[in-house]
Amino acid sequence: MTKEYTHELQVEYRSISGRYEPEKEGKIRVDGKEVLYVVGNAVVDSSCCGPWGCRYAFVPGYVVKWKYKNDDKGNPVSLVKPLINERVSKELTQLLKTKEGVMQVQFW
Repeated sequence: MTKEYTHELQVEYRSISGRYEPEKEGKIRVDGKEVLYVVGNAVVDSSCCGPWGCRYAFVPGYVVKWKYKNDDKGNPVSLVKPLINERVSKELTQLLKTKEGVMQVQFW
């Protein structure tokens, strides 16, 4: 199953307890395929439990079609295939923690 990923960097997303902001994107080759990842910061600053923050990585998946169209706001859209291989997910988690200094890695 493929999904569309909209490339929107430097946009702040707010929630009831805080915010997060994707800052940069990168691609890593794994098992001969390109994998898209996004790095950003998350901050919890309006919760009852006190402030907290972390640097994170989000992995939409394998690149199927790179920036093949634009959405109605003009943002590029790529087609990706989410990772389902546990070995690859663990490998990418360690790689991104080392390379990007993130505390957590999330997968679609």
